[in-house]
Amino acid sequence: MNARPFRFAVLYCVVFAAVPAFRVRAEESPDGETDGEVKRLNEQIEKAVDWYGVYPDLDAKDGLKPLPVLRWRNAARGQEGEAMMVFWSWHGRPIAMASIYPWVGQLHHEFGSLSRSAKLVARDRDAIVWSPNAPGMEFKDMPDSPPPAETAAARLRQMRSIAERFTATMTGWKGDNSDREELRMLPRPLYRYDLKDSQSVHTDLVDGAAYAYAMGTDPEVVLLLEAVTSGEETRWQYAFARATSGGLEVRLEGKAVWAAEKFPPNRGRAHPQLTLGRPLE
Repeated sequence: MNARPFRFAVLYCVVFAAVPAFRVRAEESPDGETDGEVKRLNEQIEKAVDWYGVYPDLDAKDGLKPLPVLRWRNAARGQEGEAMMVFWSWHGRPIAMASIYPWVGQLHHEFGSLSRSAKLVARDRDAIVWSPNAPGMEFKDMPDSPPPAETAAARLRQMRSIAERFTATMTGWKGDNSDREELRMLPRPLYRYDLKDSQSVHTDLVDGAAYAYAMGTDPEVVLLLEAVTSGEETRWQYAFARATSGGLEVRLEGKAVWAAEKFPPNRGRAHPQLTLGRPLE
């Protein structure tokens, strides 16, 4: 997320936080907000985590539990109060994310599918508000990487090493693209897959983790790394998802491997990315 003028547009967009949570402690924030205003805003964001129910498919009866994975504040873009990134996982694998943030009098949920399928559904009470008709992630084999290690600890080291091979760039959020910026990889994963009891569901999935590339602590790009088995071979695969309306480019050791256009058009609730807003209280 980033406070953006096109937040009404679709976005091509375990530890509680990958970095220490930001809390305003001074009497007044850099933007002139008082402690009381920021506290009320942050309380609304906390409650908003449960506004929508996310389900693995249309027939599922029980919604998935939202898991906050990161908090941040992007004061450079005039963000009001904190923002929060939430994941929803199904049998230990994340299938959806949302950035929850205030902007221009509204509280937004910026949804993004992390699913390999098109079965994801989000509801506002009984009404379906998001039902992607395509997978949210396009996975590719990771070139020049060793096979996944035998132990979980060794695989985590491998995943961080792989994530560090990528460089992500914000190619422009402002109208004149004057804010092009190299993003930094947050060193700790947003989420480590919990697959100990999911072999019957994710039959080919061995391990995985989600990493973020951020402006400060504000995540702009999310990387999923997965160790998958096909036949007798287990290998690493990767895929990216956007978490901004700015332009993005990812390179693997200098070679462009993924990009997202600036300010993607709003394609409705069937698209893998969708932003929903409600007036702030």
